[in-house]
Amino acid sequence: MKPVTSQLNHTLEITNLPSLPHVLLRVLDICNRDSASLQAIADILSQDAALSAKVFGASSSAQFNRQNKLTTLEQKLALLGLDMVKTIAISSSFYQVFNNLSISPGFDLKTFWTRSLSSAVLSKLIAQKLSYPHIEEAYLTGLLLNIGQLVLWSNFPKQYAVLLADKIDDIELLSRESDKLGNNHCEVGAWLVNKWNLNSFMADAVLYHHMPKDKISDAQQLIQITHVANSLVVMGADKAERYADGEQMLGISPASLQNIVDNAKEMVSKVALSLGIEIDTPETNEADNMRPQKMQLAMELRDIVLIGRNPLGAGTTNSLEDTLASIQRSVQILFGTQDVAFFLPAQDGKVLKGECLTGHCAMLNQMTIPLNKKNSIVTDAFLTRTPTTSFATTEDNQKNSSILDEQIKRLMQTEGFYCQPMFTQNTVVGIMIFGLSQTQLTYVKKQQKLMTMFAQQAAQAIALLNAYNEQETRIKSEVIASSRTHALQIVHEASNPLSIIQNYIQLLGIRLPKEDPAQADLKIIKEEIDRVTRLCRVVTAAADAEANPQQKLNANDVIQNLCRIFLEPLFALHQVTVQTQLDSALPDIMVNKDKLIQVLINLMKNAAEAMQNGGSLLISTRINTMRSGIEYVEISIKDDGPGIPAHIMENLYKPVTSSKGTKHAGLGLSIVKNIVDELGGKIFCQSNEISGTIFQILLPLHGGNKA
Repeated sequence: MKPVTSQLNHTLEITNLPSLPHVLLRVLDICNRDSASLQAIADILSQDAALSAKVFGASSSAQFNRQNKLTTLEQKLALLGLDMVKTIAISSSFYQVFNNLSISPGFDLKTFWTRSLSSAVLSKLIAQKLSYPHIEEAYLTGLLLNIGQLVLWSNFPKQYAVLLADKIDDIELLSRESDKLGNNHCEVGAWLVNKWNLNSFMADAVLYHHMPKDKISDAQQLIQITHVANSLVVMGADKAERYADGEQMLGISPASLQNIVDNAKEMVSKVALSLGIEIDTPETNEADNMRPQKMQLAMELRDIVLIGRNPLGAGTTNSLEDTLASIQRSVQILFGTQDVAFFLPAQDGKVLKGECLTGHCAMLNQMTIPLNKKNSIVTDAFLTRTPTTSFATTEDNQKNSSILDEQIKRLMQTEGFYCQPMFTQNTVVGIMIFGLSQTQLTYVKKQQKLMTMFAQQAAQAIALLNAYNEQETRIKSEVIASSRTHALQIVHEASNPLSIIQNYIQLLGIRLPKEDPAQADLKIIKEEIDRVTRLCRVVTAAADAEANPQQKLNANDVIQNLCRIFLEPLFALHQVTVQTQLDSALPDIMVNKDKLIQVLINLMKNAAEAMQNGGSLLISTRINTMRSGIEYVEISIKDDGPGIPAHIMENLYKPVTSSKGTKHAGLGLSIVKNIVDELGGKIFCQSNEISGTIFQILLPLHGGNKA
């Protein structure tokens, strides 16, 4: 066994591996249901090697920035999100309709599907018999054992058809593949699985599943399980010998192996029947049998185009970062390009500002390119609405490459890049940048029409978000203007009782001995009244001119003080038990203290009031990971209350009237969101009836006040 050759490594296209149209029809049907669940989609995807490979490839991108453990297919789908799963299904279907591979001579896709599913089911049943701890891993490994055949066939259909021209066994096929293509399907399959960076022996199992049994007698158990499963799938007259080999390797008797094979055949037949796949149909009739499904798939895609479903998951509730992340994931799925960045017009329209969501090119976020002169191919693409590339066509062009373009290549750590304008009918909303090698550029140019169509969808998503944000800004301005006079009256009336309370606290402090423990409580109360006074002054004209500086503080200290203040009047009153998990190594942050306190009070008060029958509240802090080149600390506030209803979650941060039955929504959360934005932070919420609600606040370590 040898590694994939350099030539194959640069030429193999693994983005659009073909699937049976029967499977794609079922996936599209489930995705289009309002009640679509990830479990239901996972059940279908787990029956197809190509679709499963796409899910693993998409979830292994650097964008997710976490260890890529092989867990379950459903967990991989949860990581991607339902919108990205729909994108995989739709893009695979488009490829299937406009590509004739599924009915090309020499390779029977239905036979491949049947063998892959049979290997998966056998691997699972054997793993269960042996009490192997990772049943799902065994199933998925069996499913993908021969994925290398699909890669080679989809890239070299004519050459591969010649290799399969006569009936040969697997060992002879391996030899022909190596001689004619440079690598066999075991090596190519293992190469593909390795690209997913899984914490698993799956790649080894794929690589060695055709090795002689004596070579793997001491191998890891997953390798042995899938080796035996593959052997049982292709057995014929040598059945007794195969069973004997299985018994020697795994200790399972021939009778038990026969029972496993019978059960596997029954399970595969049931799956095929449910999908309308006639697995016993002769190959010669395959083209005619597949045509109705391909026609139906074409009709489904026509409806998707006519209805105008947006696979990007864009919506008015998304942030710009969420929308760009959806576009980036779609690019990775559709075109197999992992290095993606954006240049978007700044508010003044005079410069293009870099946006990169992955850590290795985070410095692009600091780049700006003036639009008033032709100083980069990025501005050329923006002004002409025409795709451009940094790959020079002549030696003179290479010498004239701008410093800005050289910077982009260096920051993206790629050989070059491709610029795809995103524009609607009237407006260019930005440029997508794909980091590429010279070899990848050829493939991208072949996909230029599809890429242009996709860019238009992306532009519509960004334009929709921009229009919504402009409307929100206008509405907020009108609300502030209409309520300012009333607020000034309230501030004026409130100042008198606040002054009286301050005086009484001062007198009480004088009357108590200096060493009295209550002095510390009085100090906290006085600080809070001073803070209320400052908050009131914010709405006055005089306060607009006052500095509202950031200061260096530790969030743990602020939380501990607030817990002390609210222990009896808020938490005890609602029978709420408070726990804290504060990271002792939490660094100080630059932040406006008053605004931070206002955010925490709102969230703590909401949580306590949501638990009307008592409950527990957990407040925790930790150092968060880098995001877009910025380091954050995280504050989490979790309650075990009844959760937030779905209709409120959809408009969680909008200034709407709260129903007191839920307590979590209303003006308070709108204020919280605005303050967190002002502090340059981020806020996330997860809620359900079982585990309650958790708010996560990310605050930049070095300050980010937008005020």
